[in-house]
Amino acid sequence: MAYLLPTRRDSNKRNNPVIIGITTTLNEADGFQRVNVEYINRVAATGAVPILLTPIAGGAEANREHARHVIELVDGLLITGGGDVHPRYYVPDPAKNRDALGLDDLAAMGCGSSSHCRSTGAKVPFCGHYVPDRTFEEAMDGTSAVETVESLDGRDVLSATGRPPIPCLDGLLAVCEDRDGFELELARLAHERSLPTLGICRGMQVMNVALGGSLYRDLYNCGVTEKQHRQNPPYYGISHKVTIAKGSLLESVVSASGDFEVNSMHHQGVDHVAPALLVAARSEDRVVEAVEDPAKPFFLGVQWHPEYLDRHHGLFNALAAAAHHRDARSS
Repeated sequence: MAYLLPTRRDSNKRNNPVIIGITTTLNEADGFQRVNVEYINRVAATGAVPILLTPIAGGAEANREHARHVIELVDGLLITGGGDVHPRYYVPDPAKNRDALGLDDLAAMGCGSSSHCRSTGAKVPFCGHYVPDRTFEEAMDGTSAVETVESLDGRDVLSATGRPPIPCLDGLLAVCEDRDGFELELARLAHERSLPTLGICRGMQVMNVALGGSLYRDLYNCGVTEKQHRQNPPYYGISHKVTIAKGSLLESVVSASGDFEVNSMHHQGVDHVAPALLVAARSEDRVVEAVEDPAKPFFLGVQWHPEYLDRHHGLFNALAAAAHHRDARSS
C-alpha cells in the first residue's frame, strides 16, 4: 500500500494549532464512516484542530499498516466509543476461538471458579480471575498487587492461579475487524510514542486490550454486576457515581476526588487491567470506569461519555494541553 501524506514537521509548526485525531465507526452494512459530532465539537472548543481518522475496508492487517501512517499526522489522539472489540484480541488461546468461542470449547478449558450464563443457562467458566488492582501508592513504590483469594461483591474468586483469564461466552454485539485492527494499532503506537491519548467507552477498552488487558464480554451475563450500565437517552443525564483514585491524573484533570457523577452507555467492561495501566476510577458495583498510565504524560481512558456532560469537558482541554506541550517540545 502506497501513501502520499503531508508531514506535520515544518518550520511554522510552533505557530499552528495542535491536531487531534478522532477515530470513526465504519458501518460495514452501508459503507459509511460515522462519528458523533459531540466529539468534534468538544475538541474544536479547545482550540485544537479535529481531524477524522478512519479505518479502511481491507482487513485487520491492512488497517494496522494504515494506522502506522496516519498516526504521523496528529499531535494527540481521541479513541471514540462504538461497537464491541472482537474477543480474538483478548482470549487466552486463539485456537479455542472457533465460532467466536463456542460453549463446548470453553467449558472444556476449565477454570478455578464457575458460573452460569444468564441468557443460556449453560454452566460456563467464570469470566476471569480477580487480581487486586495496584494502588497508585504501590505503583510509585514499585510493589505488586497481593496475590490472594479476594471477595468481590460477596463472591470468592481466585486471583493469581496461573490460569489465563477466560471471557464470558454470551452478549457480544456488533464487531468490526477493520476498526479493531486500526484502533488497536493506533493505541499501541500512541502508548509507545507517548502521544497524548484519551479513550472514551470502547476507546478505553481498546487501550486496555492493546496493551495486553482483557474484557468482560458482557457485564451482566458474566455475573459481574446486577446493575444496568446502558442508560436510555438523553445521555446528558447522570447514570451513577464513580469513585476516583487519589493521586491519579484523572483526579487532577476533573478537579474532583471521591465520588463523581457520570453517564453510562456500555455493556462490556475491563476484566484484567493491562500491566502498564492503573485503575483510576470504579463504579459503586466495582466495574472499572477509568484507566491510565502514570508513566506517560497523558494516556487516559474513561468508560463514560464526557462529551455529553459540561462538567467533564476538562478532559478534552487536558488532552489538547498535553498535545500542545508535546508539540512544543518537538519543535
